[in-house]
Amino acid sequence: MSRWFAFPAWLFASLAALAVWWWQGRPVPMADVALERVPCLSYAPFRGRQTPFDKDLIIPPQQIEEDLRALKPVTGCVRTYAVDQGLAEVPRIAKSLDMTVLQGVWIGAEVARNEREIETAITLARRYPDTVKALVVGNEVLLRQEQPAAALIAMIQRVKAAVPVPVTYADVWEFWERNPQVAPAVDFVTIHTLPYWEDHPVAIADAVPHVGATWARVQALFPDKPVFIGEAGWPSAGRMREGALPSLLNQTRFIRELLKLAGEKGFGVNIVEAFDQPWKRKLEGTVGGHWGLVDADRRVRVTLQGPVEPHPGWPARFSVAAALAGLGVLAIARVARLGPLAWFVLALSAHAAAAALVIAWADIETQSRTLAEWVLGLAQLAVAAAVPALAAHAIAVGRAAFIPAHTLLAALQARRWPGAQPLAIGLSALRLAVLVGAATHSLALVADPRYRDFPVGLYAAPALAFAGLAIWGRGASAGSDWREERLLAWLLAAASAAVAVIEGMHNTQALAWFGTASVIALSVLCQRQSVGR
Repeated sequence: MSRWFAFPAWLFASLAALAVWWWQGRPVPMADVALERVPCLSYAPFRGRQTPFDKDLIIPPQQIEEDLRALKPVTGCVRTYAVDQGLAEVPRIAKSLDMTVLQGVWIGAEVARNEREIETAITLARRYPDTVKALVVGNEVLLRQEQPAAALIAMIQRVKAAVPVPVTYADVWEFWERNPQVAPAVDFVTIHTLPYWEDHPVAIADAVPHVGATWARVQALFPDKPVFIGEAGWPSAGRMREGALPSLLNQTRFIRELLKLAGEKGFGVNIVEAFDQPWKRKLEGTVGGHWGLVDADRRVRVTLQGPVEPHPGWPARFSVAAALAGLGVLAIARVARLGPLAWFVLALSAHAAAAALVIAWADIETQSRTLAEWVLGLAQLAVAAAVPALAAHAIAVGRAAFIPAHTLLAALQARRWPGAQPLAIGLSALRLAVLVGAATHSLALVADPRYRDFPVGLYAAPALAFAGLAIWGRGASAGSDWREERLLAWLLAAASAAVAVIEGMHNTQALAWFGTASVIALSVLCQRQSVGR
């Protein structure tokens, strides 16, 4: 058969892939909000490797001014959480920009720090009474159990007696229900309600009604106090929790629908948050660093009017994937002569694998924060890219792809490779790495899933390659013992099934991981014997 079918096959596959990329990335119509700006945004100034846990860090006033200037087209108000680390400059800078501040007063377990926070906040409220809209004395202190309610009330009353502005306390709504004695001490009740982080996560379709119902519930509990929503938001990236999917589309939908509801019901709202905070990924995984209406590079992500592009920049990603697929098809065309149907199947598979690798690279960019995370991610990406390349070559030249793990490990120990083909050695080592990595991640998702992502992109290309090898009968040398591979495959299948059950049938990311892991496991358990040549 002719290799000249390779180019038309790649072109056809490229057109099909382009249609899929376009469909996924096309602008989605969404109802506009009759507001020019968001009422208020939680503001933390930390960039890059800056973190609030660095006690010696002082944010330069110039950096805060840059941030507030960037935020002014988005909002006229910011909520802060503390006055240390340079944040005491926020009211002064906000006043110069004609913005207002919900000034946070950090209350924790350290008595000396609490005292510094209180005294500084009182000074700021007296100095900038037209800029500081209110003082928020304590943020989720009762949730963290760092102060008893009685001590917190005493601090609130002390501040309230000393300042000319309203005073409140902010906590997750359940902790207001558990500590109603705090309400008489404040001028208004500030609640946090984040549907994504609820014990039973709320899907986007029900997220804003859930916030509205929560507000109404707390308002009924404290009918004599205005109830302000001090934190509500939705993440743009990260792992799915049950039916709650982080995405730019869902983030924009949540904010627009919430602002519309707030206008209808007449309650105030502050959105989490102004900028993405990379430091939060250490505590909360990928999702923790992606709540900003503005990304970490200070580019506005969420708008209040117009259609929404769910995947900005998709044409560039498609172009890279098409080029990678083209290189793969070209490499196979140099060593193989296939029929027309085989070329089309190969080209479509190459596009699917290339798309998975491009998505995996985007995931690594989103998830990686430290050098170690980057090194691990790039090493995994290298394995994911090498597997389909070697698998396609094995299919094209008709050779058996694998040797048993115990043979491979024994040869590594002895540094001798009697009778083994380099292609089989490479693919066997890569498959072993994929099986160990996928099984380990699945077990981690069972044992400690809250902040772990589903690495579908990293394992989709190897899964596709292993499936192709199994289908083409290039799986195994005849008469070999595969007990190690089968054990890992059964472990992977069982753990990924457990993940799907734990996460629930509404979690499409978990189901995608289960499907990907199952393909990898089945490619081992159902591999055919092949003597190769």
